[in-house]
Amino acid sequence: MATVVLVHGAFHDGWCWELVRSALDERGVPNQALDLPFTGLAGDAEAVGKLLDAIDGPVVLIGHSYGGMVISRAASGRDDVAHLVYLCAVQVGEDVDLATAMTTSDELMSAIVADDDGAMRVDPAVAPAVFYHDCDDDLSATAVSHLRGMGFGVVQESDDPPPAAWKQIESTYVVCTDDQTIAPESQRKMATNAQHVVEWDTSHSPMLSRPELVADLLADLAAKTTKAGTS
Repeated sequence: MATVVLVHGAFHDGWCWELVRSALDERGVPNQALDLPFTGLAGDAEAVGKLLDAIDGPVVLIGHSYGGMVISRAASGRDDVAHLVYLCAVQVGEDVDLATAMTTSDELMSAIVADDDGAMRVDPAVAPAVFYHDCDDDLSATAVSHLRGMGFGVVQESDDPPPAAWKQIESTYVVCTDDQTIAPESQRKMATNAQHVVEWDTSHSPMLSRPELVADLLADLAAKTTKAGTS
Protein backbone atom coordinates (compact mmCIF):
# COMPACT_ATOMS: atom_id res chain seq x y z
CA MET A 1 0.00 0.00 0.00
CA ALA A 2 1.19 3.50 -0.83
CA THR A 3 1.67 6.33 1.63
CA VAL A 4 -0.61 9.31 1.06
CA VAL A 5 1.11 12.70 1.24
CA LEU A 6 -1.21 15.68 1.57
CA VAL A 7 -0.22 19.17 0.41
CA HIS A 8 -2.38 22.15 1.34
CA GLY A 9 -3.09 25.23 -0.72
CA ALA A 10 -2.57 28.96 -0.45
CA PHE A 11 -3.15 30.65 2.92
CA HIS A 12 -3.67 27.30 4.67
CA ASP A 13 -1.53 24.92 6.71
CA GLY A 14 -1.32 21.18 7.23
CA TRP A 15 -4.11 21.27 9.83
CA CYS A 16 -6.72 21.45 7.05
CA TRP A 17 -6.09 17.74 6.37
CA GLU A 18 -6.67 16.55 9.95
CA LEU A 19 -10.15 15.12 9.33
CA VAL A 20 -8.97 13.32 6.20
CA ARG A 21 -5.91 11.99 8.03
CA SER A 22 -8.09 10.63 10.82
CA ALA A 23 -10.27 8.89 8.24
CA LEU A 24 -7.19 7.45 6.53
CA ASP A 25 -5.88 6.24 9.89
CA GLU A 26 -9.17 4.42 10.44
CA ARG A 27 -8.70 2.74 7.06
CA GLY A 28 -5.12 1.74 7.86
CA VAL A 29 -3.63 4.00 5.18
CA PRO A 30 -0.26 5.57 6.08
CA ASN A 31 -0.30 9.31 5.56
CA GLN A 32 1.72 12.44 6.13
CA ALA A 33 1.19 16.18 5.74
CA LEU A 34 3.31 19.29 6.19
CA ASP A 35 3.15 23.06 6.52
CA LEU A 36 4.48 24.66 3.34
CA PRO A 37 7.02 27.38 4.14
CA PHE A 38 5.51 29.78 1.57
CA THR A 39 8.99 30.89 0.54
CA GLY A 40 8.16 30.56 -3.14
CA LEU A 41 7.05 27.75 -5.42
CA ALA A 42 10.55 26.29 -5.62
CA GLY A 43 10.95 26.36 -1.85
CA ASP A 44 7.52 24.85 -1.26
CA ALA A 45 8.25 22.06 -3.75
CA GLU A 46 11.60 21.45 -2.09
CA ALA A 47 9.89 21.03 1.28
CA VAL A 48 7.57 18.41 -0.22
CA GLY A 49 10.53 16.72 -1.88
CA LYS A 50 12.31 16.38 1.47
CA LEU A 51 9.21 14.75 2.93
CA LEU A 52 9.02 12.35 -0.01
CA ASP A 53 12.70 11.47 0.45
CA ALA A 54 11.95 10.32 4.00
CA ILE A 55 9.20 7.91 2.95
CA ASP A 56 9.98 4.30 2.10
CA GLY A 57 7.84 3.01 -0.75
CA PRO A 58 5.41 4.47 -3.28
CA VAL A 59 3.38 7.60 -2.65
CA VAL A 60 -0.01 8.96 -3.65
CA LEU A 61 0.50 12.72 -3.66
CA ILE A 62 -2.48 15.07 -3.37
CA GLY A 63 -2.44 18.84 -3.75
CA HIS A 64 -5.27 21.22 -2.92
CA SER A 65 -5.70 24.47 -4.86
CA TYR A 66 -2.24 26.15 -5.12
CA GLY A 67 -0.87 22.86 -3.81
CA GLY A 68 -1.44 21.47 -7.29
CA MET A 69 1.38 23.66 -8.58
CA VAL A 70 3.56 22.44 -5.73
CA ILE A 71 3.04 18.73 -6.37
CA SER A 72 3.52 19.21 -10.13
CA ARG A 73 6.98 20.52 -9.39
CA ALA A 74 7.87 18.39 -6.36
CA ALA A 75 7.15 15.08 -8.10
CA SER A 76 8.84 15.97 -11.38
CA GLY A 77 11.50 13.43 -12.28
CA ARG A 78 10.78 11.16 -9.30
CA ASP A 79 10.06 7.44 -9.55
CA ASP A 80 8.49 7.05 -6.10
CA VAL A 81 5.28 8.99 -6.75
CA ALA A 82 2.75 6.58 -8.20
CA HIS A 83 -0.29 8.82 -8.54
CA LEU A 84 -1.08 12.54 -8.37
CA VAL A 85 -4.42 13.90 -7.14
CA TYR A 86 -5.47 17.46 -7.91
CA LEU A 87 -8.22 18.55 -5.52
CA CYS A 88 -9.84 21.62 -7.13
CA ALA A 89 -6.19 22.42 -7.80
CA VAL A 90 -3.94 24.05 -10.36
CA GLN A 91 -2.93 21.43 -12.93
CA VAL A 92 -1.15 23.23 -15.73
CA GLY A 93 2.05 23.04 -17.72
CA GLU A 94 5.25 24.49 -16.38
CA ASP A 95 5.06 27.42 -18.80
CA VAL A 96 1.59 28.57 -17.66
CA ASP A 97 1.24 31.02 -14.80
CA LEU A 98 -1.46 31.00 -12.18
CA ALA A 99 -3.25 34.10 -13.42
CA THR A 100 -3.91 32.61 -16.83
CA ALA A 101 -4.57 29.10 -15.58
CA MET A 102 -7.78 29.69 -13.73
CA THR A 103 -10.62 32.05 -12.91
CA THR A 104 -10.94 32.96 -9.25
CA SER A 105 -14.08 34.41 -7.72
CA ASP A 106 -14.55 38.14 -7.35
CA GLU A 107 -15.35 37.49 -3.68
CA LEU A 108 -11.93 35.95 -3.07
CA MET A 109 -10.04 38.66 -4.91
CA SER A 110 -11.84 41.39 -3.00
CA ALA A 111 -11.12 39.58 0.28
CA ILE A 112 -7.34 39.56 -0.15
CA VAL A 113 -5.65 42.24 1.92
CA ALA A 114 -1.99 43.19 2.25
CA ASP A 115 -0.16 43.37 5.57
CA ASP A 116 2.35 46.08 6.33
CA ASP A 117 5.13 43.63 5.46
CA GLY A 118 3.61 43.00 2.03
CA ALA A 119 2.21 39.55 2.77
CA MET A 120 -1.23 38.73 1.43
CA ARG A 121 -4.00 37.49 3.70
CA VAL A 122 -7.66 36.63 3.27
CA ASP A 123 -10.08 38.76 5.27
CA PRO A 124 -11.30 36.39 8.01
CA ALA A 125 -14.78 37.88 7.78
CA VAL A 126 -15.05 36.79 4.14
CA ALA A 127 -13.06 33.53 4.26
CA PRO A 128 -15.98 31.32 5.39
CA ALA A 129 -18.05 32.29 2.36
CA VAL A 130 -15.31 31.65 -0.18
CA PHE A 131 -13.61 28.61 1.37
CA TYR A 132 -15.95 26.84 3.79
CA HIS A 133 -19.58 27.64 3.02
CA ASP A 134 -20.66 23.99 3.37
CA CYS A 135 -18.92 23.51 6.74
CA ASP A 136 -20.60 24.07 10.09
CA ASP A 137 -19.86 27.31 11.92
CA ASP A 138 -17.50 25.83 14.52
CA LEU A 139 -15.39 24.01 11.95
CA SER A 140 -15.34 27.05 9.69
CA ALA A 141 -14.18 29.26 12.58
CA THR A 142 -11.38 26.85 13.44
CA ALA A 143 -10.31 26.71 9.81
CA VAL A 144 -10.23 30.50 9.60
CA SER A 145 -8.01 30.62 12.69
CA HIS A 146 -5.43 28.53 10.84
CA LEU A 147 -5.21 30.78 7.77
CA ARG A 148 -1.76 32.25 7.12
CA GLY A 149 -0.30 35.09 5.10
CA MET A 150 1.90 34.48 2.08
CA GLY A 151 4.10 36.63 -0.10
CA PHE A 152 2.81 37.91 -3.42
CA GLY A 153 5.54 36.13 -5.37
CA VAL A 154 5.05 32.69 -3.81
CA VAL A 155 2.99 31.31 -6.67
CA GLN A 156 5.34 32.45 -9.43
CA GLU A 157 7.36 29.88 -11.35
CA SER A 158 11.11 30.09 -11.85
CA ASP A 159 12.65 31.03 -15.19
CA ASP A 160 13.57 27.41 -15.96
CA PRO A 161 11.05 25.13 -14.21
CA PRO A 162 11.18 21.34 -14.53
CA PRO A 163 8.51 19.54 -16.59
CA ALA A 164 5.17 19.25 -14.79
CA ALA A 165 5.01 15.86 -13.08
CA TRP A 166 1.57 15.01 -14.44
CA LYS A 167 3.15 14.66 -17.87
CA GLN A 168 4.83 11.47 -16.68
CA ILE A 169 2.77 10.34 -13.67
CA GLU A 170 -0.85 9.18 -13.74
CA SER A 171 -3.23 11.73 -12.24
CA THR A 172 -6.79 12.25 -11.04
CA TYR A 173 -8.54 15.61 -11.00
CA VAL A 174 -11.37 16.34 -8.57
CA VAL A 175 -13.70 19.10 -9.78
CA CYS A 176 -15.65 20.75 -6.95
CA THR A 177 -18.84 21.98 -8.58
CA ASP A 178 -19.95 24.29 -5.73
CA ASP A 179 -16.53 25.94 -5.41
CA GLN A 180 -16.73 29.65 -4.59
CA THR A 181 -12.96 30.16 -4.98
CA ILE A 182 -11.92 28.61 -8.30
CA ALA A 183 -14.58 28.54 -10.99
CA PRO A 184 -15.68 24.98 -11.79
CA GLU A 185 -15.31 25.79 -15.48
CA SER A 186 -11.64 26.55 -14.92
CA GLN A 187 -11.27 23.31 -13.00
CA ARG A 188 -12.81 21.32 -15.83
CA LYS A 189 -10.41 22.92 -18.28
CA MET A 190 -7.40 22.02 -16.14
CA ALA A 191 -8.83 18.54 -15.61
CA THR A 192 -8.27 17.78 -19.29
CA ASN A 193 -4.63 17.27 -18.31
CA ALA A 194 -5.56 14.34 -16.03
CA GLN A 195 -6.25 10.73 -16.95
CA HIS A 196 -9.12 10.47 -14.48
CA VAL A 197 -11.74 13.07 -13.51
CA VAL A 198 -14.40 13.01 -10.81
CA GLU A 199 -16.87 15.72 -9.83
CA TRP A 200 -18.11 16.39 -6.32
CA ASP A 201 -20.86 18.78 -5.27
CA THR A 202 -18.74 20.50 -2.63
CA SER A 203 -17.14 23.79 -1.74
CA HIS A 204 -13.45 24.58 -2.20
CA SER A 205 -12.70 22.61 0.98
CA PRO A 206 -14.05 19.04 0.73
CA MET A 207 -11.22 17.91 3.03
CA LEU A 208 -13.21 19.67 5.77
CA SER A 209 -16.83 19.40 4.63
CA ARG A 210 -16.59 15.85 3.17
CA PRO A 211 -13.43 14.24 4.62
CA GLU A 212 -14.80 10.71 4.21
CA LEU A 213 -15.24 11.32 0.50
CA VAL A 214 -11.65 12.49 0.14
CA ALA A 215 -10.36 9.62 2.28
CA ASP A 216 -12.27 7.03 0.24
CA LEU A 217 -10.67 8.25 -2.98
CA LEU A 218 -7.18 8.31 -1.50
CA ALA A 219 -7.53 4.96 0.27
CA ASP A 220 -8.67 3.35 -2.98
CA LEU A 221 -5.68 4.72 -4.87
CA ALA A 222 -3.27 3.76 -2.09
CA ALA A 223 -4.62 0.21 -2.00
CA LYS A 224 -4.29 -0.18 -5.76
CA THR A 225 -0.73 1.06 -5.75
CA THR A 226 1.70 -1.81 -5.34
CA LYS A 227 4.73 -0.01 -6.71
CA ALA A 228 5.61 3.42 -8.01
CA GLY A 229 4.02 4.05 -11.35
CA THR A 230 1.26 1.46 -10.89
CA SER A 231 -2.19 2.42 -9.75
